[in-house]
Amino acid sequence: MIAEYISLSEFENLYMMWARNKNLNKLWLNNLKKEVKSLSIQKECFECFDVYTSGEGKSFVYAEFRNDKAFINGLIDYFFKETNLLNYARRNNRINFSGTDRQYAKLYSNISVFLNRELETLAVGVINEEEKRVIEQEYKFIDNNGKLMVQNDKVGKIGEYIFHLLLNEYFGLECILPKFKCITDRNMSVFGIDTLFLDIDKKILFFGESKFCKTIDNGIILINRSLKDYEQQIDEEYRIVLTNDDAFNISPEFKRLFGDTRQMAISFKKFIEMTSIKQIGVPIFIAHGNDVCEGITPEKYIHKMINKISKENFFGVNVKYIFISLPVIDKNKFIEKSIIKVVEKQNEYRSRIS
Repeated sequence: MIAEYISLSEFENLYMMWARNKNLNKLWLNNLKKEVKSLSIQKECFECFDVYTSGEGKSFVYAEFRNDKAFINGLIDYFFKETNLLNYARRNNRINFSGTDRQYAKLYSNISVFLNRELETLAVGVINEEEKRVIEQEYKFIDNNGKLMVQNDKVGKIGEYIFHLLLNEYFGLECILPKFKCITDRNMSVFGIDTLFLDIDKKILFFGESKFCKTIDNGIILINRSLKDYEQQIDEEYRIVLTNDDAFNISPEFKRLFGDTRQMAISFKKFIEMTSIKQIGVPIFIAHGNDVCEGITPEKYIHKMINKISKENFFGVNVKYIFISLPVIDKNKFIEKSIIKVVEKQNEYRSRIS
């Protein structure tokens, strides 16, 4: 990019100034036009969000952005409403919430994923000083004054659940497998790729990565750390999860499109060769606090992600990146109120089926 935070109007003025120079290199002019177009912002409405789009990035801003309390409570109510809890991994055969005992039992099971019996510590591998600083900031979410304590992996599960909803509802992708529910104990963490989705029409597999951080800058640092060995992670996800019908309830659409190839290809690279896949997708999701006092806008959140997140191709094929920003005002307040909401709903669902 020519500049990180220059506005569209400034780009247009720069372009017009240079356009008056008859000796201007045409190639440079064409490149500048592309830069201006890629940095332009479009705004649309999606349910209770204003969605800002620039290039390959999107920022979802809840309608009550200027009112902290209404914003956090309204956003939590939206994400944890019954229709979303029932359908977060469904594109087809969606369930209309009608309040049957069976639905309440399903809701109880789904929402219990976000609760646990005890706290866990976060295990990390070799890290540099910058990564160490960010991890210490993000994962000491334990208050010593008697306030709510949240298990570290529950923060991640809430982020991954929201990520699932957006990929399903807004982007219209098919969930291959809801990863954050792949546990046998509520105190477990799920490892590997955060989300597995499929564009049925284009036959593109999406391997998603999500972070929930106090600032978008912290999220970008942690995303880049995760992407360092992403090709290896994708290959392991393919071998351990996508080829294992015995252990995992894989999407029928995924099975239909790729048939027995999954069982014959012993690596994801071989799978690509056998299926002639030309592109895979990597959606990146960061839920983060807002730098409101600094006047940070959705446009600048998007441009930070586009400019600072490392983008590479994997397995010799093109990678379609999608960058998603979700400002939540204050991470700790949002998580705390989310857990309170989850406890309330779990108690309600339990009482309905007891």
